[in-house]
Parts: sequence; C-alpha cells; structure tokens
Amino acid sequence: MSGKQLSQDFMDLTLFFLTAARGCVDEPHIYGPLRLVDGASKVLALGQKIEGERFDKFLSEVKEMIDREKYVVMESEEKFVALIDRLIALCVDEMKARRGRR
Repeated sequence: MSGKQLSQDFMDLTLFFLTAARGCVDEPHIYGPLRLVDGASKVLALGQKIEGERFDKFLSEVKEMIDREKYVVMESEEKFVALIDRLIALCVDEMKARRGRR
C-alpha cells in the first residue's frame, strides 16, 4: 500500500468519525452506537489493507461478524445491543487468552 493511499484511507476514516460525531447531535440515539460499531469495522478494514494476509485472523472474524450483523439495528434495538454484547464478550475472552488469563 502506498503512502498516498494510506493517507487517503486515514482521511476517509477521520471524516467518517467526524461526521458520525456530528450526526450524533441530531440523529436518533441508536445511530451513535451503530456508527461506532461501523467505525470498528472500518478500522479493522484499514488494518487488513495494511497487513494483508498477515492481519490477525480473530480480528478479521470480528469484522466479518460486524459487517454481517450490524444492520439488525433496523429490525430491533434489542438485537443490536445483544450483538454489541456478544462482540465485547468475544473480544474480552480473546484478550484474556492472549494475555494468558483464561
């Protein structure tokens, strides 16, 4: 990945977070958490671009789960919150395992 492309990707990510912050002012409250979950996916996508095949398999799976399930928010806020809770639990378990604390 070229430095110019990396800079553009960081610019895109920065603008995403800034417009998400602005949107949180006026949009329904559930859009804030959706934007944060979507932002996590975008950060992981950038990691995949930078690292390529060396990128962390677990984090790639988290990104896939986010992308596959994030729009459940349109169906049910309760299901969306459950998704966030599952993502957190998976990541906490993985963090503990990586730190030898299971």
